[in-house]
Amino acid sequence: MLKCSEVNVTIRKAKKEDMVQVYKLIKDLAEFEKLEKQVKIDASVLVEDGFKTENPAFTCLVAELSDGHIMGYALYYISYSTWLGKSIFLEDLYIQPAYRKIGVGKQLFMAVAKIAHELPSKRMDFHVLSWNPAGDFYKSLGAENLTTSEKWQLFRLNEDALNKMFE
Repeated sequence: MLKCSEVNVTIRKAKKEDMVQVYKLIKDLAEFEKLEKQVKIDASVLVEDGFKTENPAFTCLVAELSDGHIMGYALYYISYSTWLGKSIFLEDLYIQPAYRKIGVGKQLFMAVAKIAHELPSKRMDFHVLSWNPAGDFYKSLGAENLTTSEKWQLFRLNEDALNKMFE
C-alpha cells in the first residue's frame, strides 16, 4: 500500500491534451460502477464539450504524478438552484485503485469543494451509488444524504423513454 508521502501529486485544472487519459479513467469508473455499457462518448467529445466551445459543459481537475500520469480526476459543472443560484454539481470523482486511501481523493474533492465555497450559494451536490463505500468518506466530510434527510428521489428519462415519448 502506498503512502501519501511516497507520491508527488499535483492537483490542477485539466487541459484538452489530458482528455485521452481522463477518458480512460471515465471508462475505469464506469466499469467499477458496473455501468460500462452506458459510456457513449469518447475523448474527442470531452475535448469538444470542455475545451472547444465558448461555454464549456464541464470543468475537470486532475491528479497528476510527477511523470505526467493522471491517476485521478474530478469533473464538475455549474448547476442552478432556483432558491440559491449557481452551485456546483460534481459529476465524477475517481482515483485509480492503486492510489486510493492515501489522500488524493480528498485533495481532489476539497479542490472542488473550495470552488463551491467561493460561490454565493456555497453548495455542492453529487450522487453516490448506494453500495459504494465512498459514501462513508463523503459523510465523514459532512455530506448529507438527501434521499434520507429531504426525501429527494432521482429520476431519469433515458433514450428509450424519450424515443417513446416522441414517436
